[in-house]
Amino acid sequence: MAIFTLISTFVLPGAGAFSLFGLSPAVTNAIFTIGRSALWSLAGAALNQPDIPRQKVMATLSQTDGARIRAYGRNLLGGQRAFFEASGGRLHQVVVVHHGQVSGLIDIWVDGEKVETGATPAIVDGGGRINRYLTVYFRDGSGNGGDYAGVYNTGDSGNDLDWGDLTEVFPDLWTPQHRLEGQATYYAVLGDPADEDFQEYFPKGPHTNVQVEVLGSVVSDLSGTPVYSENAGLCIRDLLTHADGWNIPAARLNSASWASFAALCDEAVPLASGGTEPRYRMGGYYSLTEPLKDVTARMLATCDGQVYEDADGNIGILGGAWSEPDVTITAEDILSIEMDDGFDPRKSYNVLKGSFTSPDHAYQSTPVEEIRDEAALLTQERRVDSLPLDMCPSGTQLQRLMKIKFAKDRRTHVGTMRTNLVGLKARFPKGDGIHTIRVQAADEFGLDGVFEVTSHSFSIPDGFCEIGIASIDNPYPWDAATEEKPLPPGVNDLGKPDHLPPPMDGITLTQESVRLTSGVTGVRIVLRVNDPGRDDLELRAQVAEGVQSAQDPNAGWAEMSVAGYRAQTGILDDGQTYTVRLRWKRKIFQPGSDWGLAGTLTVTANPTPPAPPSQFGAMVTGSDVYLDWINPAADFYRTRIYRNTVSDFGTAIVVEPNVAGLEGQPANYTDEGLAPGTYYYWATTVNPSSVESTPAGPETVTI
Repeated sequence: MAIFTLISTFVLPGAGAFSLFGLSPAVTNAIFTIGRSALWSLAGAALNQPDIPRQKVMATLSQTDGARIRAYGRNLLGGQRAFFEASGGRLHQVVVVHHGQVSGLIDIWVDGEKVETGATPAIVDGGGRINRYLTVYFRDGSGNGGDYAGVYNTGDSGNDLDWGDLTEVFPDLWTPQHRLEGQATYYAVLGDPADEDFQEYFPKGPHTNVQVEVLGSVVSDLSGTPVYSENAGLCIRDLLTHADGWNIPAARLNSASWASFAALCDEAVPLASGGTEPRYRMGGYYSLTEPLKDVTARMLATCDGQVYEDADGNIGILGGAWSEPDVTITAEDILSIEMDDGFDPRKSYNVLKGSFTSPDHAYQSTPVEEIRDEAALLTQERRVDSLPLDMCPSGTQLQRLMKIKFAKDRRTHVGTMRTNLVGLKARFPKGDGIHTIRVQAADEFGLDGVFEVTSHSFSIPDGFCEIGIASIDNPYPWDAATEEKPLPPGVNDLGKPDHLPPPMDGITLTQESVRLTSGVTGVRIVLRVNDPGRDDLELRAQVAEGVQSAQDPNAGWAEMSVAGYRAQTGILDDGQTYTVRLRWKRKIFQPGSDWGLAGTLTVTANPTPPAPPSQFGAMVTGSDVYLDWINPAADFYRTRIYRNTVSDFGTAIVVEPNVAGLEGQPANYTDEGLAPGTYYYWATTVNPSSVESTPAGPETVTI
């Protein structure tokens, strides 16, 4: 009967036999005779990588026949597009990210970066508005993943209620029959790519990669309650019982074994920086097309676990910790023994590398400090083995697992012994950790110590047991203060790039004269700002006629040409008032700053005031006042007439702002229909840039 073998097929051999890694009893027995080299390398070979690369799982792909996945713990997922259509300048897509229900949405990522929502509503379980160009909604797979009817009609702040959803925009393409039942999905709408700022937010346009960071599959705790858990034991238990896993009835699990192992996984392990972490956590995914024995091996590798079948045919789990032997086999019990050296220092690796995948490192495979056999490296060439655990979410957990592997790969003795039926005591594990026995046969066989039981078979009629054993010293003690090595900096340790542009500093607006032809001068506005000290920022500036608000999209804004931190307009209308607005533009993904007001300026080609009118005079004719003067000989454009009832030019009103005339020539104006009284008059001239002269006058008249 099989015990503690990694699950491969769950087709059980005959009574009394034991199949290691799914091999036949005959092959298994043959492995025992050739020693450690085949036996333990098979265990390592079972730790296969998934048959779909992580990059594909994290990307959003267009093909519809991609492998479906299930995930445990925290994961960053792209998925397979179920719908991808444009309408009204907006791109709509529905992406299937996970087969079955997940425990919730954490965040939205765009082109490899977690989205900064800024002032927009925070992302919650159902998704929501990201920015003015992107809205993402999410379905966790507990119902119909294709049901997004009415998501834009919730009245949530930040939603553009005029953005129709799938069923409104594509009533013939996306119908109630598109249910995607039991699939976790997201529905993303990218706004109008014709908008001037769209490319700044999404430089990849329609190829923008939207991802969802999720809490993975809902699993059952030991009481059968659906929960989210990163406990490695509970995740492995879910794989064994789930319909998309081994589909073993829960009643066939050794409940005491699984309860003990789940408790072991939750044990608090001290960290060098203070605090603790659970002993064995899990985070990662598997493809539904991947061989289940490979999936199981990858998951067991995160916790040094082994799955076995007990005497009642139930499935248990062991490993992950040390267990003192409670069975002793003496020389009197041993009928024969075949042993091999478990470790060849001339051929075995002397450097062990490892990598893990964690949210703290943006879900990228991250190496830890290697373990080195320094004594061997003094005289040998460097030989490297690796332990890439893509479902291990903790670098310190990986370091503990590397220590265990390094020790187990350096066993002194590996082989098999045949005993009398006393060996039946060693059939099944008794403790909570690895399955060990003590062998005391120093004089007869040169063996005296603790051995891990790797296999067991027996024949009662023939009166013998055959036990696979491998010597082992306890590799599980862990002193964080001396053994834990620093991890590569995480995203938070490195500090995220400063996505918030700094305030504009040193803003100046000036006008610059440009000689167009002989005697003709044009004017443009020049804007300058201080260098922000950021290579990722570019200046952007626009100009509009009149006095405008910086946020008014309908003001008729025109782009200004930019060079470095200087921007300029084209030639502008002399005497016209203009408003300039500015903002920082990002050279990479992430929006820049909002538009701000640089200022308002009236263009003046000739800032020199002209001479005032000469020979200014006034004469009363009835109720009218006749005024005449001589225009200046240069820089003349128009004459303005002012009037007051007191001798104060500062409070006088403009009677006529634009009296035409010629340079150096007489001109006149009649102010008609006045009431009786005393009046004071002044006259000024303005040049073509509307620059005004000092006044001529006052001339006093009485009607």
